Amino acid sequence: MRDTCFTLLSIVLLWTPLLAAAPKFTEITQILQQNCVSCHKGEKPAGKLNLTAITTQDQALRTDDIWERVHEVLRGGTMPPKDNEPLSKEELATFEHWYEESFLNVTEIVVGASPLRRLTRREYQNSIEDLLNIKLHQELAKDGFRFMKPPPTIVEKLLPQDPPGGSGFRNDALVLNLDQTAIIKMLQIARYSVDQIDSFKAAQQQVYGNSTDPLTILHPFITRAFRREVAQQEVDKYHQIYLKSRTEGVSHENSVKNALVAVLTSPHFLYRFEQTTTNGMHRYRITDSELATRLSYFLWSSSPDDDLLAKGMRGVLGKREQLEVEVDRLLRSPNLIEFARNFGGQWLGFHEVISDQVISTGNNNVVKQRLAMYDEALMYFEYLVRENRSIFEVIDSRESYVNQMLAGLYGIKGFESPVQTRLRGREDAPDPLIRWPHSDPNRGGYLTMAASMAITSAPQRTSPIRRGVWVLDKILGTPVPEPPAVVPPLEDVRIPGRTLTVREQIELHTANESCRSCHKHIDPLGLGLENFGPLGRFRTNDIDATGTLPTGQSFTTPAELKTILVSQYSSEIRRNITERMLAYALGRRLRYYDKPVIDDLVKQLEDGGDHFHVLIKSIVNSIPFQHRHNLTE
Repeated sequence: MRDTCFTLLSIVLLWTPLLAAAPKFTEITQILQQNCVSCHKGEKPAGKLNLTAITTQDQALRTDDIWERVHEVLRGGTMPPKDNEPLSKEELATFEHWYEESFLNVTEIVVGASPLRRLTRREYQNSIEDLLNIKLHQELAKDGFRFMKPPPTIVEKLLPQDPPGGSGFRNDALVLNLDQTAIIKMLQIARYSVDQIDSFKAAQQQVYGNSTDPLTILHPFITRAFRREVAQQEVDKYHQIYLKSRTEGVSHENSVKNALVAVLTSPHFLYRFEQTTTNGMHRYRITDSELATRLSYFLWSSSPDDDLLAKGMRGVLGKREQLEVEVDRLLRSPNLIEFARNFGGQWLGFHEVISDQVISTGNNNVVKQRLAMYDEALMYFEYLVRENRSIFEVIDSRESYVNQMLAGLYGIKGFESPVQTRLRGREDAPDPLIRWPHSDPNRGGYLTMAASMAITSAPQRTSPIRRGVWVLDKILGTPVPEPPAVVPPLEDVRIPGRTLTVREQIELHTANESCRSCHKHIDPLGLGLENFGPLGRFRTNDIDATGTLPTGQSFTTPAELKTILVSQYSSEIRRNITERMLAYALGRRLRYYDKPVIDDLVKQLEDGGDHFHVLIKSIVNSIPFQHRHNLTE
C-alpha cells in the first residue's frame, strides 16, 4: 500500500508542473506569426490590430483588452477567416492555456492604476457651487415649478461635455484632458462665479465669515478648495495676488476676489492630486484627506464638506467605524442625487431621454413628458440607494415615482396629484413626482420604465433589437459587438405584397448564419418588451411578446421575463452592477488584475442580501479604493 501511494504521489508531482506551467509568450507569437500576422501587421493592419507591435509578456499584460478580443474571435471560430487555414487543436489549446494563466487565473488582490483625475464638468460645477455656497443652475422657476426648458449654466455653456472613457463613464481619468482653451474658459467661469458671492448672503458668510483680513479669508478657502491641509507658503502665494491688486488701486473686495479666482483656476482645485512614493512598498494607503476626497466624489460628485474634510485632516477615517459613519451620512444627504444622476444615469442611459436635441427641438408637451421620464428614473435610483433597497429592484419592483402625465401613460387608476391648483400663467407646468405603487406586475423597474423604453426606440416605432442589446449590456453585462456594415436596417426588410410583423422582420433580418449567433441572445429579450410602445405605453393588440432564451427559459409576458432574469440570471446581474460601480468609483476601466477584488465584492454583496449599501461600503473599504501602487512598479 505504501509503495502504491508513493507511486501515485510521484506521478502527481511529476505531472503537476507540466499541467500548471503556462506557455511562454514566444510560443504564442509563433502561433500568431503562422496564422494571423499576415493580415495584422504594418501601417494599416486588419481591424486596426497590429499584432507585431506586442513582443513581450509584459507588453501583452498591458494590452489585455487586445488579447480579450483575440481570445473571443479564436474561441468563436470567426478568425482566421474561412479562406485561411484554421488553427490546429494543439495551437488553440496552447493559446487558451496561456490566456487563462495570464489573464483569468489571477488570485492576488492588487491596487491597479490610480491615474491623475481632473474634475469632470459636472464635478467642477458642483465643487464651485459647494465651495462658494452659490447656485449656478436653475431647475426651478420663481413660482416653484420646473422650467419647461432648463437654461444651461455658464459651465455647461462654455465647457463641452466630457466623453465616456473605457470604463463607460465620464469620470474616466484617461479622457479628462485639459487644453489652453478650456483653461481660459475656466478663468471666465471662476470670475463669474466669484462675482455671484455678492448675490447670496449665505455665500458671503461662508467665504468671508465676519473677517476683512485677507489671510483669515484665504486660508480656510484654499484648504476647502484643495481638499487638504495647506502650507503657509501656499497661502502666501495667493496673498501676494491680493497685495499686488491693492498696489494697483483695486478695492479690498475685488482684490480678495482676484485671489479667489486664482485659487479656482489652480491645478490643485481642478485636479485631484494624491501623494506618490517610490519607497519600495508594493502598495501604500492614501492619506485620510485623499480618502475623504475619493469618497465625496464617488457619492456626491463634489468636494468633501467641512465635516468630512475635517475628519480626513484629523486622520480618523483610517478607523473603519468612523469611515462607516461618514458613508452613512453621505448616503442620507440630498447630495446623493448626484450619484443617481452620474452613476445611475450613465450606467442605465436614462440621461439620454433629455438629450439636447429633444429639449431644444421638442414642443412644451414633449419636453414636459421627457422631463417627467427623466425625473422618474433619477428619483427612483436615488430612492433605491438611499433606502438601501435590493439591487434587483433595478429590474423588477412594485413602485416608482410618477405624476399625472406618467400616471396616464402607465394607465394608473386613481392617481392623485399633490398639486390641485395652478398659478395663473403656469397652468401647463409639470406636476411634481411622488412615489406610487404599481399594481401591474408588468410594470416596475428600469426594464419597463418609460425612460428606458424611449431611449431604446426609434422616434415613431419600437426597436426590439435596440432593446435587447440594452438589456444584454446594461443589465446582464454582456455587450454585443457592432453589426457588420453590410447588414441593412431592420425597416428595410420587406416582402412585396405583405405587411410584416416586427417578429417576422427580425426573423428575415437574422436569417444569415453569421448574424444568428448574436441575435439568438438579443431578439428574445427585445421582443419580450414589445408590449411597450415607443414611449412605454402598454399595448396588447396584435402583439406577440413571447419568447425563449438561449438557455431554455420561456416567457409569455414582460412580468415573466423579469422574473426569469432576477431568478435565473442573478449572478450575472450581481457581477455586472459590481463591475460598473467599481469602475465608476475608481475612474478607470477595469483590467484583468481586478478580477480578485471583483470576486470578493460580489461575494460580500451576495452575503449581505444584495443591498446597495453593502456594495457601496465594500467598494469604499476595498484595497483599490484606499490604496495606490508604487510608482516604480
